[in-house]
Amino acid sequence: MSKEYKVVVEGGGSNLYKITEYSGKYHAYQVTVNLLSNDNDSIGKANSLEVALSLIKSHSGEDIEKITEV
Repeated sequence: MSKEYKVVVEGGGSNLYKITEYSGKYHAYQVTVNLLSNDNDSIGKANSLEVALSLIKSHSGEDIEKITEV
């Protein structure tokens, strides 16, 4: 069964990310919210949730504000 996490980083602008877990791999995406649908741009994959969160922190340059399991 796969899991999905919504991640919000501090600061304004493009501060929404998501992590999906499938078959033991965690895929990190930057989410761009549009009117009809969202764009998910892959920023990398990892073997653990902690490493995926590090990818997001490095990509955004900001600290993580909130993580929610969807």
